[in-house]
This record gives sequence, C-alpha cells and structure tokens, in this order.
Amino acid sequence: MIAESTVFLASSAVLGVLALSYAVWTSRLPASVRRYGGAVVVGTASMSVAYLLMAEGFITVQTTGREQSVARFLGYTVAWAMFAYLLGAVSNTGRRYTAALLVSILWMQWAALVSWIVAGTAETLVSVSMVAALAAIVSLLFGQFTRRARQTTGSRFLLFSKLKYLTVLGWTGLVTAAVVSEQNLALVDMFVGQAMVTYIDVVLLAGLGGIVLRHVDALEETAAGVVDGGDIDGNGGHDDGGSSIDSEPGVAD
Repeated sequence: MIAESTVFLASSAVLGVLALSYAVWTSRLPASVRRYGGAVVVGTASMSVAYLLMAEGFITVQTTGREQSVARFLGYTVAWAMFAYLLGAVSNTGRRYTAALLVSILWMQWAALVSWIVAGTAETLVSVSMVAALAAIVSLLFGQFTRRARQTTGSRFLLFSKLKYLTVLGWTGLVTAAVVSEQNLALVDMFVGQAMVTYIDVVLLAGLGGIVLRHVDALEETAAGVVDGGDIDGNGGHDDGGSSIDSEPGVAD
C-alpha cells in the first residue's frame, strides 16, 4: 500500500509543475489579460502548497476514523476564490452575485470538513446544508451568471460556459468523493478516497488552465469591458432585438 504522504507529495509535484507551466504561459499573454492568467497560477499553486503541507501533517483535526489536514481546505479556499473571480469577470456578473457564489462554494467545502467531525443530527444538518449550497451554486451559475454572460460577446459566453460546466462537474465529483469516503459512508478506503480527490483536483486545475489561457480573445474582451449588447442564444448567436446591458460592474472592473 502506498503511503498517504507519498500520494500527497506526488500530487504537490504534479500541481507544482502545472502552476509553473501556467506562469510561463501567462507571461506570454498580452499585459492586459495577465491578471486572469495570474488567477489560474495562484489557484493551482495554492493546491500544490496545500498538498505539500498535508504531507507534513500541517494543522490536522480528528475526524471520524482518522485525522484530516485542514491544509486541503485552505488550498481549496484560494483555488475556488480564483474560480469565482474568473466566472464573475468573464460573465460580467456584479460583485454581489459573485460574492454569493463564493460564499456558497466556501460553505459547501468547509461544511464537508465539519460533517467529518460531528455525528448524529448535527452531521445530518450539515450534510443537508451542503446540498443546499450546491443547489445555490447551480442556481447562480445557470441563472444570473448565464443571463449576464448572454449579454456579452460570443467568445466570452463560450469561455464562461466551459468554466461553468467545469465548476459543476468538479463540485459534483468532490461531493461524491466526500460522501463515499471512509469518514462518511466508508465505501472506499483511505488510498482510494485520496486518489479520487487528487484526480479530481488535477483534472479541475488542468481544465482551468487549459480553458482560460487558450481563450485570449475572450480575456481581452473581458479586460476591455467589451459587450455586444445583444442576447446570445444557445448557439452563440444574438437575438435581433437584443437590449443593452445594464451598468452593474463586473468583478473585473
């Protein structure tokens, strides 16, 4: 059986290489959009550091069945803040809704840790709150965020849509991994559970970088605040009678 610390060190190394490659890639982007590449770098590097700290047993708490490092959740806090920032900026959604998305994300992630610590009725209530938070995330992304994104440009809407589905798929995977873990339903052992979460983390951050850094046109339009003023249909086109976007500032403003 491979030691837990070995899994964490390998994960840190993989994510560290990804972060470094993203940093080089970002340095080659136009100056106006490097802040978006920087968000990708920061999010990926935070998880690389988190896994390194986990290997060292940094800040652990006793959960059902075993100790769990808080470092993973600190890393997630930074990484998902970068996701929320990019989703809000590209879709031109205001700070209020972007903050609501981030709060829902952070609630769900930290509630997962709490659910491993408490038991009985408290655990049930926390688990229900996680489901509610996930529902809020989906509602925001497919509601207000999508409506705002449809009022931007075709390339921005395409980039937002990819980020939206990556976020939903990622959180669906993480919630599933948390539920079947040895701390909850105990359907998998420690190694399988850690392998699942590590795989999801790597795929998420590889997807984030691959998606964001390839859509330079959309990033340039986001940085410049370019919108078409129409309503993009599901195929990336516009209605004939689209109305202009309101003046609510996006997070990139």
